[in-house]
Amino acid sequence: ADDLGSAEELLVNSYHHQGVKELGQNLVEMAWAPDGVLEGFYDPTYDPQSGNFVVGLQFHPERMLQDYAGCAEVYKAFGRACWAYQQRQL
Repeated sequence: ADDLGSAEELLVNSYHHQGVKELGQNLVEMAWAPDGVLEGFYDPTYDPQSGNFVVGLQFHPERMLQDYAGCAEVYKAFGRACWAYQQRQL
């Protein structure tokens, strides 16, 4: 998803005591650790402007807000999606 950044490679703070074994229907893998563990996935209908936000991250972007701008964008995009979803409910 564009809002999450465009880096080809990103060093993240993974703590692999659990992981995704099998993705749900229609979800798409988007990031992996060198050991093959899935680090991120999303729903291809992702569109925060219309209230669609399904993103799964195995790492902890809240601990990397100062290290990589894309981590803060995750939260900004989620906020936009929440606002758009709320507006649709009115």
